[in-house]
Amino acid sequence: MSIRPVAFLAFLSTSAAALTAQGRGMGRMSGVVGPDDHFLTSDACALCHSAAPTARAMWNATGDDVSPFHTWQATMMANSFRDPYWRAQVSKEVAAAPERRAEIEGLCLRCHGPIAHHEARLAGAAAPSIAAAAGSAHARDGVSCTVCHQVQPGKLGREETFSGNLPIVAANTIFGPYSEPAFQPMRMHTGYTVEWGPHVRDAGLCGACHTLFTSHTPGHTYPEQTPFLEWRNSVYSDEEGRNDESRTCQQCHMPAQGELKIARNPRGLDFNIATRPEVRAHAFVGGNAFMLDLLAKNRDALGVEASAEGLRRTARATRQQLAHTTASLAIEGATRAGDTLTFAVRVTNRTGHKLPTGYPARRAWLRTVVRIGNEPVFVSGDVDEQGRLRGVGDERALPHVDRVTEPKDVVVYECIPVDVDGKPTTHLTKMVRNGKDTRLLPKGWRADGPHAEHTAPRGLGGDTDFVGGEDVVHYELKLPPGKQGAIVVVSSLLYQTVPPAWVDPLRNVDTEEAERFVGMYDAMDKEPESLALTVALVN
Repeated sequence: MSIRPVAFLAFLSTSAAALTAQGRGMGRMSGVVGPDDHFLTSDACALCHSAAPTARAMWNATGDDVSPFHTWQATMMANSFRDPYWRAQVSKEVAAAPERRAEIEGLCLRCHGPIAHHEARLAGAAAPSIAAAAGSAHARDGVSCTVCHQVQPGKLGREETFSGNLPIVAANTIFGPYSEPAFQPMRMHTGYTVEWGPHVRDAGLCGACHTLFTSHTPGHTYPEQTPFLEWRNSVYSDEEGRNDESRTCQQCHMPAQGELKIARNPRGLDFNIATRPEVRAHAFVGGNAFMLDLLAKNRDALGVEASAEGLRRTARATRQQLAHTTASLAIEGATRAGDTLTFAVRVTNRTGHKLPTGYPARRAWLRTVVRIGNEPVFVSGDVDEQGRLRGVGDERALPHVDRVTEPKDVVVYECIPVDVDGKPTTHLTKMVRNGKDTRLLPKGWRADGPHAEHTAPRGLGGDTDFVGGEDVVHYELKLPPGKQGAIVVVSSLLYQTVPPAWVDPLRNVDTEEAERFVGMYDAMDKEPESLALTVALVN
């Protein structure tokens, strides 16, 4: 759906002073960055980097507002601090280890409230608690403009920058992807000096927060999420020389918009500046449509500033990406011999990292249905209304499946972290290793490739055709005796970002954050996302 220019009329009639007066809480709201702080919130950037009906800048060819501020505002990045699932999980960790509150909340704020973290760091102060940060507009702005665009070049992709240790210094320099920037407007309106910084296109910029190590005891680390390291050990990495398949995070997750002007005059007029090539929207389309829907449904309670329609639009774009670019399926060798049906399903990962990747709660699985005529004679991987897999028992103890013979044999691509006793856990601070990691590997992954010690699969058994880029699952099914007719096999790859087994432990956590999220979660539609589907007819 196109976003009409009228959507920004109300914003454009609001001055910077009025925006400040709206009082979203403590912290600088807009205007010029001062000598004792180094970050402005997004509304200061919106002064020039939002679209206006009276300017041609930042409207694409189909009439959509693709300005940096507008596309960013309805993303998980913008709402990283408001994310109620994250807040609930942090409260669970603190409730289990209250003596580690400062350590746990300090680590989490690096990526979910980075302005609050880095402002404190640059001032030589301790990171604020989450309760204190909740009153700060800086924290509530999430992963905001003046965080990513102040990252210094030179250290990205190094271990020292992982776990949210972005190299930001007290220089008040903004980096952009285009040479010869128009520096005067930004200096006048914000106090920042803008410079050309090609490193903002570097995957290592994203990798700083999307490579996270947690610990259960001092000196012991666990790779909680490693999308950047997975990308490095794939054909999509461009760090050892580009190839035809090289893609950075930004190329896949920031939709291309062609040639545009990237700023306008604060009065809503066009600057006399050149258009820029290869402009990318700051939509940061990922894989968490469920949470975007939850934010849209609960935006008032959560203080979300993006419109409900904006959040739903980003959710639609997320589902389009999930359905068209993440995976493919193919049914091979389908044969009936008497009452036995055999076939294989080839599952191909088309992403530049594991599938699924990121936070270890996420999982994908195969749902396979066999019909003779209109009658289902075999179903594996079905879910109930709560999103739980049917007929499998304990979902946190499912072995990897390579050969399917019964409905309970569900092929689940997932990560199951375990604690020091080898028991599955959803506590990040108790995870010591992966008891199971059968998430699909990216194409080109090698056991002798970079970071294999952190990205290798676990618990595959003797599955020899689980390799970089794909898995082949073998089916041998007994059909009803004497049942004749054409056989239809339908296989789909389904996906969840927040499975019920990860929500269940929160039901026993006595914190306001946990109770709030569980209530919101229970009111949501639990239908899983569909990543791919294939059909075969067997005569």
